[in-house]
Amino acid sequence: MSFPTMLYRCPGPHSCAGGTFGYIGAEDQVEFDKCIADGWHPTLPEAMSPPADVRIVEPDDGAPPTRAELESKAAELGLKFDGRTSDAKLGRMIAEAI
Repeated sequence: MSFPTMLYRCPGPHSCAGGTFGYIGAEDQVEFDKCIADGWHPTLPEAMSPPADVRIVEPDDGAPPTRAELESKAAELGLKFDGRTSDAKLGRMIAEAI
């Protein structure tokens, strides 16, 4: 790894792919290791993905998915969207990707 480098953590003040994140820099391996121990991640996708020990339960109430649920699934699938993307279009994009 080359230094300085960036590390990422969610949530944070910056928006990306339906989520938010923060970032900091590490000047050397010691600082990098301390940041990792404090919950920072070496890549943004790692920071935005849920921890392996968290079980995500899909609602089974028959209601249409909320915007937050659509954005979460779209981000999980790596789909590109923004605030101008309608819920209906986002739903179609997810269905096509699955």
